Amino acid sequence: MTRVQTDVEINAPVERVFEYYTNPDNIKEAWPKDVVKESETTAGSKSEPGSEMRVAGEQMGIWKEMRLQVAEKEQNRRLVTRQTDGPFKRWESIQEFQGDNNRTNVRHIIDYELPTGGKVADMFTGGQADDKIKSGMEQAAQTVKRNLESR
Repeated sequence: MTRVQTDVEINAPVERVFEYYTNPDNIKEAWPKDVVKESETTAGSKSEPGSEMRVAGEQMGIWKEMRLQVAEKEQNRRLVTRQTDGPFKRWESIQEFQGDNNRTNVRHIIDYELPTGGKVADMFTGGQADDKIKSGMEQAAQTVKRNLESR
C-alpha cells in the first residue's frame, strides 16, 4: 500500500471549505483535466455516509472509471471515501479539515494499491503513480484555494 499526502491552508471558513471540497460535483472542476473529466453523485445524498459517486478520466488514451462510497463523514472535520469498483486494487481518500477563524487547513491523504496486472498496472510503476496522484492532489488543492479565496 502506498500513501500520498498534501496539505493546503485556505483563507476561508471551515464550513465553506468543507462544503466545497466534499461536493462530488467539484472534483472535476478542481482536479487536472488530464486526470478527471467527469464526477457525479450516483446514489444517496451528496457526501453522506453510504452515498456513492463516479469519477472518470483518461490516462494515456485509456478511459478509467472509479466508483467511490462515502465511508465516514464528520461535518467540517473529516471525509473518507473508498473505491468500491475501479482500476486500483485498493483506494481510500481521507480529507481532514481544521478551521481557525477564517483559515482552514486541509490535509488530503490517499492510500492506494496498484493492481498486479491489467491496464493500470501496465501503465504505471509505483513511482509514476505516486507522482501523478500527488501532482493531481496538489493542483486540486491550489485550484480550490484560488476558487474559495477569490469569493
